[in-house]
Amino acid sequence: MSTRKNPVFMVFLLLLAPPLAMSAASPAPAALPDGLAATLPKLAGNAPIAGTLVVDQTSIDGEDAKAKHSQASITLDVSAARGIDLHVPGSVLEEADQQIAAHQLDPERSMPTAELLGSVGIVQTQRMLDPAAALRVVLIGARLLQQAPTTLDGAPATLLRFDLPLHASKSERDKIKSYHDELSLWLDAQGVPIAFTRTTKTDLGWFVLNVDTDRSEQGRFQVVDGRLITTQLDVQQHTSALGHHGTTTTRYTLHVTAPAPRRAANPRAAAGA
Repeated sequence: MSTRKNPVFMVFLLLLAPPLAMSAASPAPAALPDGLAATLPKLAGNAPIAGTLVVDQTSIDGEDAKAKHSQASITLDVSAARGIDLHVPGSVLEEADQQIAAHQLDPERSMPTAELLGSVGIVQTQRMLDPAAALRVVLIGARLLQQAPTTLDGAPATLLRFDLPLHASKSERDKIKSYHDELSLWLDAQGVPIAFTRTTKTDLGWFVLNVDTDRSEQGRFQVVDGRLITTQLDVQQHTSALGHHGTTTTRYTLHVTAPAPRRAANPRAAAGA
């Protein structure tokens, strides 16, 4: 059984959406340290920006010799000013249509481009083009676990670790056995976000169905004309349900057609990270 195409399984996946996508009421905003509350609005996406968003994804459905591997890569034209424009080239749409048609004839045929295209939308694009707004939402109700000086790529930095609350309705919470969501955010000497990592672990249960999901994110930021952008985002998600396992690894890379922004740091190089 393919968990990615099972309708019951997909219902549970909707509950695993990041807090940014949840519609449930959120706790009161937490007091953010080191002027972060004042810095993020100043880095909001007001300056016009344009570029290309390259999305590469590798999926492993199953385990051992029976595992199915698939890969897909798409390039989208994106721009933002007061809103966000997302343009999908005709060649990408044509490839997706061909895969869907082939899958209709043979359900064993994979649809990597079609599935990847279906997962890349306005919300994800906004996270790349305006992460300051996304961070402000994600940090609603967050609890500060650690604030410590560190270095990132040899430069002084501040590490902030947050415990993020679960944003879900009561009916959704009733299906969640355990949940842990932690965000590590690196700030430069001016208090500007330069990198982050995030890990989310969720254990869902409904009657005899159990779904375990481990999700990790790692991103790098840059500032272009006063706008904070995410230049690269790596996401890995492992899901287990009904004895079936699947892993998806996705890299989002934003190439800006603007003057070169200042160099982003790599969170893996952070001392003590």
